[in-house]
Amino acid sequence: MKKILFVELLGGLGDLVIALPAIHALALSHPQARLSVLTFPPGAELLAADPLVHRLYRAARGDAGHPDRPRRAVEAILAAERPDLVVADTMYAGIDALLEASGARVVSNLWRHPPEDQLIERRFLQILQQEGLIEPWTLDLKPRLSLATADRVWAAAQLPQPARRALLHPHAGMPIKRWPAERYVALGQMLRDGYGLEIVLPAGIGDAEQESSRQIAAELGPQTVILPPGTLRQYAAAAAHLDLVIGADTGPVRVAAAAGVPSITLFGPTWHGRYGQRPPHINLQGFPECPLRQPADFTRQTCWYSGVCPLGMWQNCLEDIGVGDVLEAARRLLDAGTSTRWGRPLPAEAPDVAAGRPR
Repeated sequence: MKKILFVELLGGLGDLVIALPAIHALALSHPQARLSVLTFPPGAELLAADPLVHRLYRAARGDAGHPDRPRRAVEAILAAERPDLVVADTMYAGIDALLEASGARVVSNLWRHPPEDQLIERRFLQILQQEGLIEPWTLDLKPRLSLATADRVWAAAQLPQPARRALLHPHAGMPIKRWPAERYVALGQMLRDGYGLEIVLPAGIGDAEQESSRQIAAELGPQTVILPPGTLRQYAAAAAHLDLVIGADTGPVRVAAAAGVPSITLFGPTWHGRYGQRPPHINLQGFPECPLRQPADFTRQTCWYSGVCPLGMWQNCLEDIGVGDVLEAARRLLDAGTSTRWGRPLPAEAPDVAAGRPR
């Protein structure tokens, strides 16, 4: 096998991070092959410094006028690369049929038939191993990002003084994934006063997110740091200066975790059993007994598009996760010393509460 193409066109930043172990497992299992990846910007930039990715292709997103842009990108790369193997997590717009007609060996639909409580990234690896495409030892790979020196220099300039730090990420693209801002304020105060942590907030994208960060920072006080806007790789490099990141199930929280910082991810409509992060990261599930949740496909839940809990108990079920629950999870990680900073490696395992928050 000389050429491998990995097609990741689901569109979410978190989707690319979830696919990282599978991408790396293929590269490490076939060191003589050239591995190319096709994905969307801006997530593609996360792979620009990855030594295991030989060629990085960026696809234009489809829109109402040009819905076939992703498919045309796949078609062009198949013609240029003529890969021996294509692995894809993407099946829409006829992309799966195009791949099957390419003449290459194709493994598509990596999401197929997952058990309810099997993490998606593990499912990807399991399918590739069952297909005989990756070595058994690569099943334990976790998402890891490679960063360029320039990104690390930028991050060091933003966070120059040695300090224990926690990043609170209050932003989410959808209201259904947002934890209340006042809880981030209370949590930040407790982490600062109880653990001496410097609190960091991302500047955010757009006026609404930036205003949210400014308001939370103002309530936390003048010692709070707002990380200025930068590229995704610069954000990931800044994460390497942190001891902890806390936020909802969003791409930026996954990026920080893939940079090596221990994370606490807050889950609401999405099910931690499929989308959670492996230890030492901790997953907290809001209202785990929700009768309307559909772990196999959260987009079929009425709350997903309405942005409102149909049970009428709260705006969204992240509100079921209390500040005390998150603080207890933070204590476990901080006391365990799971940070990669100061040369301490991440342990293989750490306490997790993925079965639901303590009650």
